[in-house]
Amino acid sequence: MELSKPRAPRYASLDLWRGVACLMVLVNHAVSFRGVARPSDGLMQHVNVAISAVSQRMWIGVPIFFVISGYCITAALDSHRRKQRSVAEYFLRRFRRIFPPYWVVLIATASIAGVLDVVFSGAVSRNGLFRPWWFSASQWFGSFTLTEIWRAHIFGSTKALYLGQAWTLCYEEQFYAVSGALLLLCPRRLFSGAVGVSGAVALVALAAPRLNLPVDGFFFDGNWLQFSLGILLYYVVNYGSTMARTLAGVVFALVIVAAASYGAALLNTEKNQAQVYLVAGGFSLVALWLQKFDARLMEAPILGPLRSCGLMCYSLYLVHMPVAMLILAAFRAAGIAPESLSPFISLPVCAIPALWLSWQFHLTVERRFMRAPAPERQPVVGEQLAMA
Repeated sequence: MELSKPRAPRYASLDLWRGVACLMVLVNHAVSFRGVARPSDGLMQHVNVAISAVSQRMWIGVPIFFVISGYCITAALDSHRRKQRSVAEYFLRRFRRIFPPYWVVLIATASIAGVLDVVFSGAVSRNGLFRPWWFSASQWFGSFTLTEIWRAHIFGSTKALYLGQAWTLCYEEQFYAVSGALLLLCPRRLFSGAVGVSGAVALVALAAPRLNLPVDGFFFDGNWLQFSLGILLYYVVNYGSTMARTLAGVVFALVIVAAASYGAALLNTEKNQAQVYLVAGGFSLVALWLQKFDARLMEAPILGPLRSCGLMCYSLYLVHMPVAMLILAAFRAAGIAPESLSPFISLPVCAIPALWLSWQFHLTVERRFMRAPAPERQPVVGEQLAMA
């Protein structure tokens, strides 16, 4: 039986949102100011505190990434099953796309941070990039294989990722594994299989606290559900009827309502699941509505910088945090506490080098592992960057 063709797998403007999400995470890590404002303080102190408070919320780029990943990986899976490509090819492409660039940054960061931390008497390690020999063999195994967030449940010492931002990649790898299993086991029932997995994950996530099950770090701790919103978005955009599209909008709205029901949690300064799903559901609903403006958004010249950030988002994701941490460590080595730096100083000082180095890394390293697009068209979103 021939599979029906997707209507619009090229939801290209998701790259714009990926660029926005990248910049959010960059701001989150580049703004180090942690001061307080008293009524007697000047205007600048109040502005610094306000910017710092906003920057601490910029982790919202992560659930946006997970939803986009759900769409992109589903596009790739759908292409594989329609073209009857092997599951091995799917995994090989995912491995090539993710691991080599990640290993380059991991090894380079550990080498540079280790040398500089010794030279500057611990200034680097006090700012979050530790000496590589402080990590055990099992922790390094977890970092290299992107299994560290759950590896400690199985063997070895306690959890400790060398590159802290790689925790999202650890989830992404699990998402890829589950998606590949669906492609292998039920290629013609791919979306039904995703519904089944999502239902099972929801049950486990609800039962785990009551049964005291140690599921943190595994995809079934609930984080798969952010990914599944992207799967639903892909389905209704490409195969769903008008009614299905409406029902998907209702589902996204219900996720928002369910998250909003934890009213007090939404105001908490600490990240929590209510906030995560409010962002994931809200972005999914916005993306469903904006899809009809896809071509117009991609043609808008003013959005060009965001398209560039979206194109190199994996490089920016990998490179930005080590760059920011090393720069802030340099301030500490000079006797300046990063926590006292105004965002008007730390943000441009960290962001400009991070953006430039990320672009250089994209050109010299990342592009070697990207599938080259056909010259007559732009790359399909699902064939570009599949990240977080």
